[in-house]
Amino acid sequence: MRCILPLAPPDGYRLASMRGSRRSWVVGAVAAMFVVRLAPVASAADPSVSLSASRTRLTFGQSTVLSGKISPAPAGEIVKIVDGNGKVRGQDETNAAGEYEVTLWPRRNMRFRADWDGTTSDPVRVLVRPIVSVSLRGVRLFMGARVTGSVRPAQSGRVLLQLKRNGRLERSKRVFMSDGRFKAKFGIRKPGSHRVVAVFDGPDHLPGRGRSALSSPAMPSLSKGSRSIYVRALEGRLRDLGYRLLGVDRTYTHTTADAVRAFNKVQRRERLGSVSESTWRALASPTRPRPRSSTPRYHIEVDQTKQVLYRVRRGRVITILHVSTGASGATHDGRYTFFRRVNGYSPNRLYYPVYFDGLRAIHGWPSVPTYPASHGCVRVPMWAAKWLSRKVELGHKIVIYH
Repeated sequence: MRCILPLAPPDGYRLASMRGSRRSWVVGAVAAMFVVRLAPVASAADPSVSLSASRTRLTFGQSTVLSGKISPAPAGEIVKIVDGNGKVRGQDETNAAGEYEVTLWPRRNMRFRADWDGTTSDPVRVLVRPIVSVSLRGVRLFMGARVTGSVRPAQSGRVLLQLKRNGRLERSKRVFMSDGRFKAKFGIRKPGSHRVVAVFDGPDHLPGRGRSALSSPAMPSLSKGSRSIYVRALEGRLRDLGYRLLGVDRTYTHTTADAVRAFNKVQRRERLGSVSESTWRALASPTRPRPRSSTPRYHIEVDQTKQVLYRVRRGRVITILHVSTGASGATHDGRYTFFRRVNGYSPNRLYYPVYFDGLRAIHGWPSVPTYPASHGCVRVPMWAAKWLSRKVELGHKIVIYH
């Protein structure tokens, strides 16, 4: 850089202030020359690298293109894509315009930077949504439907399962997932269209959601002699509601029919021993019987209007049994005490009778119609007589009413 010294003092410069010394003026000019020579030279632009993503929200299995440009822009430079831990995830060589691009398939939420020989870009965050699959099988009323599913990428954690009926939430539970797979059961309590929604919300992913196809429980007609898984569902429901039967299996027997008759009586339905769709619906939303008396703590009640017998404990009906009382009012309403029993048959062929009012007794009999038909006793099915006799102690109370 050239520097020209002035040949004369600047305008207005008083030579007197320099004490008349031309030498002082020259020294000042030389000093100014050195100041000009030491001024910094303007430098070239600092190197930089940019980074952007074609997509910042992905579903697992999708790719994103990370691209950018370096400046200055020579070709053949290596740009590396590194994650938040400094691990290299990919690299590319710049073209003549200084551009590069790298395609990645992230498995989880990640933060990336571009690195060009120590020069780094601003970070770019890419979020990944997992794939959640779920299925609902074995949808039967009063039985446990099976739920199975998976989350990809495979991982451990908990999945929220929501059972919905006709679009409304019925119940939910969280289940543990191992190696990306989970399973559970939901009891199906009511008719309608059911589906399960599975939600996985892990710390390393966006929330993922999957839902099963719709499934509705069948409500088949059943009667004595039927054999199917639906008989098991029916009997299990009757047992849970307190209706007495001998067991729960796949076979519709006379004991099943008697329990169905008792149920229909309590619900004030037609007193049939067979099952139709309306029976299934009634079983889903039944009327729960209440005892007439809360005392004593344990006692027997007979509702002559409904023609059913209740075992009552602590003010709650625990067993319901189909019976037939006396025709034309032969069984008298009132409170009585059991005072005599016979194990086996009595002289007049009453099976396991327990007496409460003279010769009137609760006993087994081959014919137990759905209406009052006895001479004053309380008839119970033969299969239930021995069991009931063992549930009654002498001195226990029985309350009979309409």
